[in-house]
Amino acid sequence: MKLLLIGYGNVGRAFRRLLHEKRNSYPILQNVEIAGILTRQGLMVGDKENFSPDKQITVLEAIDFINPDVIVDMSAPNYKDGEPSVSAYIKALSRKIHVITVNKAPLALKFREIFEVAERTGAKIGFQGTVMSGTPSINLFRIQPVAEVSRIRGILNGTTNYILTRIYEGLSFNEALKEAKEKGYAEEDPTLDLNGFDAAAKLTILSNFIMNRSIRLGDFKFKGITEISNEEIRRAKSEGKKIKLIAYADNYIIQVSPQIIGPQDPLYYIDGVENALEIQNEIQRIIIRGPGAGPANAAYGALTDLVLLLEGCL
Repeated sequence: MKLLLIGYGNVGRAFRRLLHEKRNSYPILQNVEIAGILTRQGLMVGDKENFSPDKQITVLEAIDFINPDVIVDMSAPNYKDGEPSVSAYIKALSRKIHVITVNKAPLALKFREIFEVAERTGAKIGFQGTVMSGTPSINLFRIQPVAEVSRIRGILNGTTNYILTRIYEGLSFNEALKEAKEKGYAEEDPTLDLNGFDAAAKLTILSNFIMNRSIRLGDFKFKGITEISNEEIRRAKSEGKKIKLIAYADNYIIQVSPQIIGPQDPLYYIDGVENALEIQNEIQRIIIRGPGAGPANAAYGALTDLVLLLEGCL
């Protein structure tokens, strides 16, 4: 099986490293090869740790040149129009080339359009790494195919959860943000995390996949944590409560907003960069928690998709 890896930053490098580490232990991976790695600098043919481009070509041209069995998208999200990944997915899926991605933007913007192509050709899409990284949010639902989900609710952004946790513990907003950047939990420009955009993108993907909705990022209102004052957090603490950025969807409502919750709520205990997701179906309520970010976690999510694909379970 030939892979075309798109993007070779921290996540792409972690994926390549993890694939090599696991190959000897898992026979199903032994015939998997990275046939090419594409970045903005061009295409490197073959599988080498240090990137050095051999050809200056676009992602669509790279698909033609490599003719992979799977494209693995590790590139940064473009929330303006999802390109060039959207066009790459549609071209690949049209040719029955499978797609595995950790890039949220294409599915948050054009979920139905992309999946309609996959359903028509029978190609598969793995996207565990788009929501909660390696913690099995998407893939949990794959093993519950007859469950009718009526509600999803969770903490889906580790950056904001870390900042709120540290303010609760006594830091100011600016101090908590500075610390999050120093620890690598926040980007240098953390706007998409702080304004709720990232959590909204993840909620869009979850709602479309788990609840069979047809929504796009931008179809619902979302609010981040920038307007929460230290005093509001201190007041909640004095009442034995916490403020959390909660993503919520049911059959009528979809939203991301700060919520005041108490100890009776399982999300009350989700602190630091940890994420959690609560899924309610007609049979039971399931709650999962785990790290929702980090290169190794995202790479692990993509690798689990690859194994599920090879096993015929994607």
